[in-house]
Amino acid sequence: MELVRSILEGKTKLAKDEIWNLSGMLQDHYRASPNVIDIATDNVIFVGDLHGELQCTRAVQQYIKKYNKHHFVFLGDYADRGPEQIETFNLVMALTLANPKRVIMLRGNHESDDIAVKYGFYNIVTKTYSFDVFKHYSRVFEVLPIAVYKHASLFACHGGVPEDISSIAEIQGRNRRHPNFLDDVLFQRVWNDPKENDFMFRPNSRSSRARFFGKSAFTKFMKNINAHVMFRAHEVFPQGYQTFFDNKLVSVFSATAGTKVQPKVVRLCKDYTIDPLDLI
Repeated sequence: MELVRSILEGKTKLAKDEIWNLSGMLQDHYRASPNVIDIATDNVIFVGDLHGELQCTRAVQQYIKKYNKHHFVFLGDYADRGPEQIETFNLVMALTLANPKRVIMLRGNHESDDIAVKYGFYNIVTKTYSFDVFKHYSRVFEVLPIAVYKHASLFACHGGVPEDISSIAEIQGRNRRHPNFLDDVLFQRVWNDPKENDFMFRPNSRSSRARFFGKSAFTKFMKNINAHVMFRAHEVFPQGYQTFFDNKLVSVFSATAGTKVQPKVVRLCKDYTIDPLDLI
């Protein structure tokens, strides 16, 4: 764990064998994990898209120290677009390995080979290191869990509610072990977006496979799984977070996206209220 400690203390330039070691430890940590991880507490802080912004990730690191009785759930999208993609991904892995009982990494839509090629992570990794190093990161993509859940309390994932799913067991039964999202349910779990109108599902301009989900779909899903509040990421909101469906769905974004966003993390409080915390 000396490597993990050095990253937490500020080391950013890793040798190829150090990335192999770090990513291998993370793969070992999640290889046998289910798609949906049970979380044992309501004391949770949710982290949205980071997209290669190391400054925001360092701010999350400080909150992990400050709120040392809380669990932290990273909702995915660690690289692509931002200026320090490799360093950000490495730091989130190190934070997870250093705090395995209270820090969870979930898989977002950008934890996919196809998207990494399109939006920058593949290019920067292969240019800085090699294709083999990118494949080590890709194997991390494959093992990351899809969601967290606490019975009668909360559910969280990167994107949103998928079609034709009515139980946690149905999500658990899907195969996530692929560098891309071949399974439509898992694809929608990381790509779908909410809309306030009262409908079930509509086409989403992001992809022919993605959907918008309305209040009817959200309410039905939450009733079926017996959860009160849902957290997700995936969308940019200038204030860093947005609520939907009578505050029962919370979307959080934890990167600046240049200068477009005041990035936040969101803390779940008593009575299912939320406390947005600034990152910069």
